[in-house]
Amino acid sequence: MEGETQLSGRVTFLIVGSLFLAITIAMGALALHLYRTYANATAMAACTVFSWGFGSMLISMALVLLTSRKKVRGRLATRRGKVTVRLGNRSPGSNGHVTGDGVEAEGEAGVPITSVVPSLFLAASSIGLAFFGLFLYGRHRLDLIGSGMFIAFVIYIANWSRLAWPRK
Repeated sequence: MEGETQLSGRVTFLIVGSLFLAITIAMGALALHLYRTYANATAMAACTVFSWGFGSMLISMALVLLTSRKKVRGRLATRRGKVTVRLGNRSPGSNGHVTGDGVEAEGEAGVPITSVVPSLFLAASSIGLAFFGLFLYGRHRLDLIGSGMFIAFVIYIANWSRLAWPRK
């Protein structure tokens, strides 16, 4: 790809981790606000599980980075040129798309998992989220949809734990 740059995996993690941290803090603060104001239980549950999920990903990524004994590699690529965006507008007199100059960015980082620590952390995180959901349910703060979100995220994080186990 035109404009391809090799980045340190640690720099790539810093960029992605900063975004995850911002989402974790914002969603967690909103969940706490919704809990304190006895607002909609579904919205509070959604903010809680997404904050917990992003926080778990962030910490497990940091643990992989800290426990990896192999080199971390990252890549960032950009492409500039003419871009066409299709619109959902089907009104008469509209051609349904916009064309102009644009930029495309793509990046990745590769880190081999060499330790069981991130997997064990994710398993503990999944169990912690399950207990937190039971606590909120016991306080009558979860509805049916919110309970379903908690159950789904407990299963997702447990699956991340399984996938984070080091391969031989």
